[in-house]
Order: sequence, then structure tokens, then C-alpha cells
Amino acid sequence: MKQLVTVDGTATVNEILEVFHRDGAVIVRDLLDSDLVARLRTDLDEIIDKANIGTRSGDPIVEKFWGTRTKRFGRLAWRSKSFIDVLTNTTMAQISDHLLLPNAVDWWLNSAQMMVIGPGEQAQVLHRDVNNWPFFETPQAPEVTVSWMIALGPFTRENGATNVVPGSHAWSDFNDRSFEGKIVQAEMQAGSGLLYAGRALHGGGSNVSANDWRLGMHVSHVVGWLTPEEALPVATPWEIVKDLDPQVQRRLGWRCYEADSVVSGRLWTVDYEDIPLGMGLN
Repeated sequence: MKQLVTVDGTATVNEILEVFHRDGAVIVRDLLDSDLVARLRTDLDEIIDKANIGTRSGDPIVEKFWGTRTKRFGRLAWRSKSFIDVLTNTTMAQISDHLLLPNAVDWWLNSAQMMVIGPGEQAQVLHRDVNNWPFFETPQAPEVTVSWMIALGPFTRENGATNVVPGSHAWSDFNDRSFEGKIVQAEMQAGSGLLYAGRALHGGGSNVSANDWRLGMHVSHVVGWLTPEEALPVATPWEIVKDLDPQVQRRLGWRCYEADSVVSGRLWTVDYEDIPLGMGLN
């Protein structure tokens, strides 16, 4: 059975990607430093405590995917100023540049979401994140999304560390569900991050602990010509992003997808202008 490889946060992007391309997933130790983790916890712990357990949608399909003992919430750039340091993390950005820019002019945030698994939660169904855009859920499709699960507290086998099937990103048959004996847990310490391919099978683990809530922050990127999971400008108002770097504004949905030729047109515009110009915000 393949095991997940852990590399140091000092590893080069090429060293990280070497494991990623082979296994479809890799743990990067100390992706975030302890100061940033502490600041994120300061911003988010009270929100975590007050968050609903499970979905309020009433939809049984959403409930099954979400879990009945799991807290989820997004809008992290609005809820935590420190999240911008995650959004601009050099290692994360360089990896997305390498994986996504061959297929797009740029990329933006797909989703940033706290996923807090509580005691008694069952293991989530294994899935591929690229299923958000089913046309690309094939072995031959280009890379259109890449994800991180970042630990803001310890991830253990007991508290629901993410289940991963290493190598499943490269299976020739994505309908193959014979992953018995191939599932491993992404056990890691706070500040470490699990990088995984959009085509890698994964899911939240079962939490069999007595009172240990697993604190995970999911951050994923997607090519700039696909619709993201999170409604970014609605989630993060202009007042929050107006003084940020234009590249950060773009990642949060407040800049357009620029054309690179007469063949590739601009997307996500207002009056076919970049959003701040079209809205008269500058």
C-alpha cells in the first residue's frame, strides 16, 4: 500500500511537485509558521465555536456530503485579515502557477473553507474535487484545480485526518471504486498542509475521539475560466479588498480574467471592463 510522503516546508517547489505528480498528494510540513496559525486561530476560534453543526439546507444529498457532526464555513478573507497571508503564500502560489497556468491565463480562489470534524462523525464519501466540473473528471483532462487541506490543529487517525488514496489521480478508470486497503490518513501537525490533485480520491476521516474536533482549513485554486465553488465577491465585499494588491483582488473575484489574445476573451467583466473600472470603484 502506498503511503503519503511528508516533505519539509523548506523543500523546493520542484521537490514537492515530484512527489505530487507521482502520488497525487503530498504533505508539506510547516507550510504555515506558528505565528500565522496562532493569528488564524485568534480570528476564527470563536466563529468555530458558534458555527452550526451540519447543513441548514434540508437537502439529504448535501447533508450526506457535509456530515452530521461537521462544521463548515467560508468567507475567510472577510472573517480573518490573516487569511490574506494564506492566499499569498509563496509555496502555494508557485505550485498553482506551475500546475494551472499551462491551461489558463491566471487562476483564482475556488474555495476557502473551515472544515471542522467533530467526535462521532463518520468518514466522508471518497470523491475527486474536479467533480465540481464533471467534464474534467477524466484521466485525460488537463489540470484545472488544485487543493490544500491545512491543519490548524493536529490531524490524527482518531480525530478525522483526511483519507487519501495515493496514486488515484493517475488511474486509467475513474469509475474504479476498488480502493479497499489503499486508503491512508494524512496525519500532520498544526501548520502543515496536505496538497492534493483535483483528480485524487480523498475525503474527511471518521472522528472516533471523545472530544477532539479536527480543525482543517481547505483552500483550493481553479483556472480563471471556470466558475469557482465560492461566490467570491459576495463573500468578500469591496470594502475588505479595495486596498489589497490587484493580484489578490483577482484571486478574490474582484478583477476580470484578462485575455491573452484575440482568441481568448475577457471574462468576469462589468460593461466589458475590469470590475473596479466598470463599477467606478477606483
